[in-house]
Amino acid sequence: MSIVAEFSLSTEEFVFGSALSTAEDMQIELEAIIPTGPRLVPYFWATGDGFEGFERNVLSDPSVESITQLDRIDDTALYRTAWGTDVDSLLQGLADTEAVVLEAMTADDGWHFRVRFSDRHLLGQFYDYCTERGIDIDIERVHALSEASRAGRVFDLTPEQREAIVLAVRWGYFAVPRETDLSQIADELGISQQAASKRVRRGADKVLRGALLDPGTWT
Repeated sequence: MSIVAEFSLSTEEFVFGSALSTAEDMQIELEAIIPTGPRLVPYFWATGDGFEGFERNVLSDPSVESITQLDRIDDTALYRTAWGTDVDSLLQGLADTEAVVLEAMTADDGWHFRVRFSDRHLLGQFYDYCTERGIDIDIERVHALSEASRAGRVFDLTPEQREAIVLAVRWGYFAVPRETDLSQIADELGISQQAASKRVRRGADKVLRGALLDPGTWT
């Protein structure tokens, strides 16, 4: 049975995360990890200001070969990076265990991950991998996907994403013409417009993937 593990770790334990932490005012969220030969190609979203300076700072890290902006929506941009052959141990461990990263974002003092594994054996294999390499991860929660989730009915939304996406639907954010905007949703939730945009976007992405795609193609 598929399970979801939530864990956190410091920026120092996550080499790729360290390369992205050069801009303190930029919020980072890992989108996907694609193995390409001996390399891992991470995709991530960056939200904030000063993208050109951010890109220069990331490229200054010797482990980063290139960074490419693929798309940009207001203050949020999607990037693809080329990572050196000496790949990040944490990302390699996730790739080796065929884990699906549901959520990975910068937190106050490090990174927070939500990851789906096919079974507990693979989660244990990933934990052993980290332990053997001295990567200190703090596993906060492990739970099995419900039957509804596996059938694509729950979509594995976080409570915050569900709250935002339900409000957006009820208030007509997706209607044509649009009946509300992100600033109103943000005010109702008591969060910034940037945070509201992120919750609605990520929530909508999970719902669409769960409704339209086979789980094996989510990455």
